[in-house]
Amino acid sequence: MALLLPFAPVAPLLFVPNRRMMAPFVLAYLRALAWLLRVICGIDHRIEGAENLPKAPFLLASRHESAWEVLFYPLFFDDPVAFAKREIFAYPLGGRIARRGGHIAIDRDGDLAGLRVAFERAREAVASGRNMLIFPSGTRHVGGRDRIQSGVSALYDLLDVPCVPVVVDSGRCWPPDSWLKYPGTIRVRIGEPIAPGLDRRHFVEVLRQRLGLAATAGVVADPSRGVPDTPEAVTRPDA
Repeated sequence: MALLLPFAPVAPLLFVPNRRMMAPFVLAYLRALAWLLRVICGIDHRIEGAENLPKAPFLLASRHESAWEVLFYPLFFDDPVAFAKREIFAYPLGGRIARRGGHIAIDRDGDLAGLRVAFERAREAVASGRNMLIFPSGTRHVGGRDRIQSGVSALYDLLDVPCVPVVVDSGRCWPPDSWLKYPGTIRVRIGEPIAPGLDRRHFVEVLRQRLGLAATAGVVADPSRGVPDTPEAVTRPDA
């Protein structure tokens, strides 16, 4: 909480309905947080394959191992739009940050009408030039993070932009089910983009290969998944 004190004078920006005014201060906060994480916990990061990033807009499809990528991806991928659990938008501070960031609430109980609205908002965000972030597994927990939810291929088909696969190994340093943190360097590997226009089945096969997922992991037919499953998402400008 002490880290928030230097940013207190700009807190009123949370009440300004303008993402561009708020985002630089939130990103500065995340840079300070990353520095503290390195100094106090010994956790650093290394970005590989940045040359693979195409011109915006694009769809980021990342492996999900911990809250680390939920917090820090805005620093590497130009403040992408992300799906977030609808409950997050009810948080007093987190909900305001999420709304000001232009992020998209999604009901993970399977409301198809709400899902259509969410996907349409994603299409509008990409049409405005912003990147889109999705976690294909829909969870950071070990038992399900090697799966691909069917909503990912539907979103790829709808957006008609390149899909950039991202592999991260943050779970070594920031386990998903523990408050403990372990020193080390988190690797973020940006893979070769998948061109738009593939049929959905072919796309899933290519995505699975580039994310290093086993073929037996399967596709889970739940189009509402693929959103961050952690409340820490509210501390970033894109959740």
